[in-house]
Amino acid sequence: MKYRDLRYLRVAVDNLDEAARFARDVLGLQASDRDDERAMFRSDDRNYSLCLSTAGDGEAIALTVAREEDLGALGARLEAAGYTARMLSTDGARVRQAKAVLATEAPNGVMVEIVWRPLTSGWRYHGPRDAGITDFGAVQLACTDVAANETFFVKGLGLTVSDWAGDAAYLALDEAHHRIALYPSARDGILGAAYEVDAKDSLMRNWYFIQKSQLPVVAGPDRQAASGAMYVTTRGPRGLLLSYTTGMEKGPQIEARGPRQFPDTALSHGQWGSVTEQ
Repeated sequence: MKYRDLRYLRVAVDNLDEAARFARDVLGLQASDRDDERAMFRSDDRNYSLCLSTAGDGEAIALTVAREEDLGALGARLEAAGYTARMLSTDGARVRQAKAVLATEAPNGVMVEIVWRPLTSGWRYHGPRDAGITDFGAVQLACTDVAANETFFVKGLGLTVSDWAGDAAYLALDEAHHRIALYPSARDGILGAAYEVDAKDSLMRNWYFIQKSQLPVVAGPDRQAASGAMYVTTRGPRGLLLSYTTGMEKGPQIEARGPRQFPDTALSHGQWGSVTEQ
């Protein structure tokens, strides 16, 4: 199955105003559409890549397909693999700013929404500060059963495994090393999100900005062994891990060489050995 992109992340928050302030003033995203229950933010040409919600509509990640018939094909594939999927109503798709949406649930309880014709902004993206953000890079999912979630994404949705680090699995849907990472955890749900920046200089500026803002540096600056991505991570609303990344490996050589197994050690996740908050 071919996807266009990792489209958006929807997370539940307790206080919409406070979470929106963090996304705008700290993370550096551009505010987009908002109502009484949802605040959306841009990171690139998408009309939004992050939706903060108090609507009780569940947490979700979204993948984009190119053709309407892809939704039917994916529904059949999921059913054949033993999973359920349903088409959302016209109103449900409208709220998500897409023409049509197929929804299914991963074993860890996170909804995966397959969207067709999601809204793209005609205006150039510009954040409130120079964070250097260029793309919505990846999401990290917490899984009490990593193997079950890996099977769901590979057999059910057609993603491919790029690499493993211990039991953690990196999943690709385009030429980037990964867009979804599955991590073993004592809980299920969304663990974090990563935004790609244009250069190492921007990564380091954001590191200093996090420190000056008196926010925790949860991990980094460091580099992943598997993907080559450099990153620095802080903690946002409801404990969501939010990262800036740059330098992730991209290209057809990733699929051509097949997945590799990295050891279950801290250095597989941070080659430089920076201190990681537990």
